Amino acid sequence: MEIETRQAALCVFRRENVFLVAEIRDPLTGVVLHRLPGGGIEEGESPEEAVRRELQEELGIRLTHVHLLGKLDHVWFWKGREVRERAWIFLANSSDDGRLSRGENPDLFEAGGERVKTLWRSIHDAAEALPSLCLTHLIELLTQRVIIPAGAGVE
Repeated sequence: MEIETRQAALCVFRRENVFLVAEIRDPLTGVVLHRLPGGGIEEGESPEEAVRRELQEELGIRLTHVHLLGKLDHVWFWKGREVRERAWIFLANSSDDGRLSRGENPDLFEAGGERVKTLWRSIHDAAEALPSLCLTHLIELLTQRVIIPAGAGVE
């Protein structure tokens, strides 16, 4: 199996106790995953520059303020490859975009023009009821950083 090593800059948009994810489907296996919006860091680019560029390209959102929550190293499988990724996780304000502040699910557009649906996922949804999160330990990072309190109710 081919192994890819990469760095990514991903963004958490939250509303109360839910956060925005893109629902992606592996074209080879059909496996559905939930992944934060964002993408790869290009050469010479800082993680913050990358997350700002990716959100502008994919969702048409110009971020005002972002806050680095941390970085997570994880492994996932995509298109027949093992992807070893260091993901820089940023928190942004949903009010940066009217669609997000109203709780809408804007389509995300990949570089090749592919349209990907987004949805708001509760931190409390049972893992077995939803596709896997494509970022190991994301929920732990969010609750440790008191972004979404562990005892908060579902919106």
